[in-house]
Amino acid sequence: MICVDTTFLVDLWRTRDLPESPCKDLLDANPGAEFVVPAHAAGEFLEGGAAVSPERLAQSLALLRLFRIGDVDLETAHRYATIVAGLRSGSALVGRSKPDLWIAAWAVQHAAPLATRNARHFDGIPGLELALYPVPPGRS
Repeated sequence: MICVDTTFLVDLWRTRDLPESPCKDLLDANPGAEFVVPAHAAGEFLEGGAAVSPERLAQSLALLRLFRIGDVDLETAHRYATIVAGLRSGSALVGRSKPDLWIAAWAVQHAAPLATRNARHFDGIPGLELALYPVPPGRS
């Protein structure tokens, strides 16, 4: 199982019409793996679509339906709280996105590598393995 970050979904969306992209390469390199979108990543992705237009929201929903959505439960909340407390005590919480921390908690809970290109968003989170991919063409 591979956990998918919101940025992965955005990059996949933006490169959907290209024959190749780093996101598609990661999907192709793991043909037997289940790619799972934690609920917080799904919400962030849908928020972006909804901010653009009802049509984009519908397209965002269609993309998400290609993935399993990972439920958040009490264990996820426990992992989230532990991660946040640890970062806070190490003075490393400032500037962190709460949705990113929930996504990280889900990935740690399920021992799933997290597909992202934003390593700095997830630095210092114990037990989190990153599946990094390069910046897609035309992105920075």
